[in-house]
Amino acid sequence: MAETETTLLVKKQANDASSEEKSPVSEVSSSLEQPKFSSKLGIMLTSIGCAVGTGNVWRFPRMVANNSGENGGLQFLLVWVAFLFLWSMPLIILEYAVGRFTKKAAPMTFYRLLGVKTTWLGCWINMINFLVGSYYSVLVGYTLFYMVHCMFFPLPTTLEESQAIWRGFVDESSLPVATHFVITLGCAIIIWRGVESIELVMKVMVPGLLVLVLVVLIWALTLTGAWQGVVYLFTPDWEILKSPRLWVDALSQNAVDTSAGWGQFLVLGTSMAANQGAVQMGVVVPTANNAISLISAAMIFAAVFSMYTKLKPGGAAGGAVKLLKENGPANTGLTFIWMPILFSFMAGGRVIASLFFLALAMAGVSSYVTMINTSVQPLVDLGVKREVSVVLLSILSFLLGIPSALSPKVLANQDFVWGASLIFSGLMLVYLFWRYGSSDFRVHLVNQAGAEGGDWKVPKAYEWLVKFVLPVEGTVVVVWWVVDTVQKETISWYEIGLDTLMTAILEWAGLLILLVGFNVILCFFQPQISRWWRPVAAASHDSFTRCCRKGKQGRKEETGEISLEDLSLSSQAKNAGYNSL
Repeated sequence: MAETETTLLVKKQANDASSEEKSPVSEVSSSLEQPKFSSKLGIMLTSIGCAVGTGNVWRFPRMVANNSGENGGLQFLLVWVAFLFLWSMPLIILEYAVGRFTKKAAPMTFYRLLGVKTTWLGCWINMINFLVGSYYSVLVGYTLFYMVHCMFFPLPTTLEESQAIWRGFVDESSLPVATHFVITLGCAIIIWRGVESIELVMKVMVPGLLVLVLVVLIWALTLTGAWQGVVYLFTPDWEILKSPRLWVDALSQNAVDTSAGWGQFLVLGTSMAANQGAVQMGVVVPTANNAISLISAAMIFAAVFSMYTKLKPGGAAGGAVKLLKENGPANTGLTFIWMPILFSFMAGGRVIASLFFLALAMAGVSSYVTMINTSVQPLVDLGVKREVSVVLLSILSFLLGIPSALSPKVLANQDFVWGASLIFSGLMLVYLFWRYGSSDFRVHLVNQAGAEGGDWKVPKAYEWLVKFVLPVEGTVVVVWWVVDTVQKETISWYEIGLDTLMTAILEWAGLLILLVGFNVILCFFQPQISRWWRPVAAASHDSFTRCCRKGKQGRKEETGEISLEDLSLSSQAKNAGYNSL
């Protein structure tokens, strides 16, 4: 396939830079003013916060239970670890390297590396991330409510009591909308100033989350019968390896759990310095994420087995595993229905329950922050004031999330549709790797770019892994998802329903038509769009400047006595956006 002029130009720049004993990234980056993380620790903790989310605690244990046999669940853990190396790490390394090189989010990255005709691919990645974030904040709001409820009200001791609390919260009140608003507002404040504020918050939140999870785990292991759950978790049942579902679940869990292919690490890579290695981050971050998932699984298995032992002394392990498989809208059954009951049977249960839901809330907030930040970056790339972008997208995210907050069924539908489409995002990044040139990508964007900071080098096998293995994995997951969805449906797949295949196809098609239509317009009317966009971006800076100017500065504006120095920063930012188009 012929390469675009943009691709050849970028490769020529990279080759010229390498001949002068410079990293290709250093030459491109030298003219940009993208804020940088202050340290390797800062970007590492921010990236771990991006990867670690509520799914580590409530989805992963259920996946293990669903793929466990009579003897245990170790077979799932082994396959899950294998896909860490065969899916998550290669994609995350790819994202970091691309972001570090282009200093742009996904839409402008595709535009610059592959040409204007592929811009819609980057827009797809960014839009899916944004749509997932719009309902994800509702789930994080659930954890906020339960944390407060456990602190100030007695824990439920029966299934009926727990279900009454759940129904009273999601079905009979507007509290989910309120908690959704609080989470959205809080995260908007965190990302208001960009990398500096995000890094500061993550340096506190991620270690705090890890401490809370370890505290609850240690406490759970002291309970009677808890070690039976841990032993079961790490005992194999090799017969289950024959099940195709185990392999698909292990891969999909890695895709969802680590945020690989979502475009979030690409945006984080735009703020990486040369000495902050893409390969090192791409290995350490998903490993840390999966370690937290494993700790969470041990914590949940220990707590559930302990409770089951008290209720049914001498009962078979299968009963506890069945409880772990309990599901609800968006996998909430175990977390919000059963966990409060489990804690009620234990000494100090309210304290531990509050800490448990606080840990969940912190995990959710850390992920949601990076989701919104990833969505904001494309507008910043186009010259829109960052603060204006944060306000606009936070408002839009809140509005799009209201239907999910009002109805758990709508929430489940959004998770069903947009959660599955994240695999497509990963495959689009693989396409970028293939079209750019796998060898040039590995040599210039990964190995040479990271040499200055002593980053690890990836071998030739990395090219084959990304070009051939990842597409097969992604295709298998999509095909299996389609087959499994059709088999599970209580109505025909072609009928409209909250969780039917036709509903997903229609929602995907709507987004696809919108993005491709925009791309066609961009191809034919790029100069006109560029001229039209300039005053729009300028207005975002000017209006923000007017709103925030105080005191003497404000009086200067009223009398027209604004100096060039007052406007210099806005002008620089505007020009950066104009040049993008």
